Parts: sequence; C-alpha cells; structure tokens
Amino acid sequence: MRHRRDLILLLQHGYIWLWMLIFVLPFLATLVYSLRTADGWSLRPYAAIFGSFKDNLLLSFETTLISIVVNLLLSLPAAYAIVRFPVPGKGFILSVLNLALYTPAVVMGISLVIVYNFLFHIAQSLLGLIGAYVVGTYPLMLIPIVVALRDLPTVYEEAARCLGANRLQTLLRVEIPLLGAGISAGILLTFVIVFNEFLVTLFVAGPGNTTAALRVFNLTRTAGIQPSTAALATTMQLVSFVMVVAFFRFFGSRYLKGTYLI
Repeated sequence: MRHRRDLILLLQHGYIWLWMLIFVLPFLATLVYSLRTADGWSLRPYAAIFGSFKDNLLLSFETTLISIVVNLLLSLPAAYAIVRFPVPGKGFILSVLNLALYTPAVVMGISLVIVYNFLFHIAQSLLGLIGAYVVGTYPLMLIPIVVALRDLPTVYEEAARCLGANRLQTLLRVEIPLLGAGISAGILLTFVIVFNEFLVTLFVAGPGNTTAALRVFNLTRTAGIQPSTAALATTMQLVSFVMVVAFFRFFGSRYLKGTYLI
C-alpha cells in the first residue's frame, strides 16, 4: 500500500513538472538562443539592451507607468460611483466600460486609428499611444477595484467619520488602504499587458514611438531572429517575471493570506 501511494505521488509530481517544463520551454529556448553567437556562447547580445534597445525599453516603461497612473485616477472615482451610489443603468455602464475586454486587438487598433486620425488628431503621437493603452487596459484596473469595494463594508467609513475624519481623510487613510488588494491587482494586470503589448501599438505608434515589444516584432520581421533580438525578448520576459514575483512577495503576503497561495 505504501509503495502504491509513493508511486501515485511520484506520478502527480511528474505530471506537474512535465507541464511546467512544456509551458516554460519556449522562454528557456529564447534565453538559450540569446546567448548563442558566431563565436560560441556569449553575453554580447545583451550589450544592445543598454545600447540601441535602451530607448525602446525606456519608452515601454514610461508608457506603462503613465498608463497605470491614468487608469488608477480614472478607476477609483468610477468604482465608487458604480458601487456606492445609485447610478441609473450602472450594469449597462459597467458593460460598456468593459467593452475593450471583448474587442479583438486588431479591431481595437483599427478603431483607434480612425478616431485618432479624424476626431482627435493625435495619430502616431505619444499621447495617442498612451491613450490606446488606457482604453485597452482600463477595465483591468476597474474590475478588481469594483470587486474589492463591493467586499468592503461601509462600517469602516462610518467609524472613521464618527471619529472626526472628514471625507478626504477617510478616503485616503481608511478606504484606499483597505482596497489594496484590488488596486495592486489592477496595477499588476495593467503593467504586464501594457509593457508587452505590440498589436495595438503596431496600429497607433508613430515612427518615433517604437516600444520594446514593437522593436522585437519589427526586427524579427525584417532580419529574422537574431541573438540580440532574443536578448531583448528575454529581458522583457525577465521584467514581467520579476514584476509578478514582486507582486506576490510584497502584496500577496499581505492581501492574499488564506487564499490559494501558500
């Protein structure tokens, strides 16, 4: 009986490790390819990260951080209006606000090009690029905050007001900290999506607004998969991985205790 349990346990672990290897294999292959040069194994392809690719990475970070801030500033009041106030047709409004989640990226790109060219006149500009990211990822910030706010009892707000805090103090010192789980989840989702987005970027970005993801696509299309291109792709993978690990390390341990995480 003991040998049977050991065998079942071994098969369970083997099953998990097998699928983990299958999922991770493409990323490992990219890492290995980025280290291959004509002279053998080398880190020289990564020199381009601090050279010709530096501006692309900085632009990706800049647009991602700005998109996160804009999304947060828009989502907090919208979530409060939807959850705390009797807004007529809030279900329909929420569905419209989440429209970007159900729209294919190609359709989103074409629609933004039309609007930016003929209505707002911000086509191929940095403002247009950030606007496209905000439109595409706004629901990813809004939904976690709405869920967190729905689960937050109003007694905390009422207690703070009874103890002399005004509305702004209650919001900043009591409610927003208690919404940390939703806010941090929205930040993580926005970061991962915007930092790695290229399809919508392909439609709306101008010649001087080439993000890291778009640079990888352009180089692969024109010159094939070079070690330096693989190095840039590996760096983007590493940034996203570090972001996710940091989220679960610093936020998960605080907000996700008692859930599926150990």
